Amino acid sequence: MNKILLVFLSIIGGIEVVFYMFTPIFLVTIWTSITGFNDWTSYFFFGMGLVATLFRAIKIGWMKD
Repeated sequence: MNKILLVFLSIIGGIEVVFYMFTPIFLVTIWTSITGFNDWTSYFFFGMGLVATLFRAIKIGWMKD
């Protein structure tokens, strides 16, 4: 595999990992921008988004050997 293709695939893989990890935070941010932090459910969704991001980071970091 030539180096240009390898660099391109590495960049695409890195972008995919970033989107995989931060998708829950993006979704919660969109949800709270629409509804606001008016009720306990918004805080619940925000907490679940953070927990999902933490789980995905641990899954990528330690479980994929």
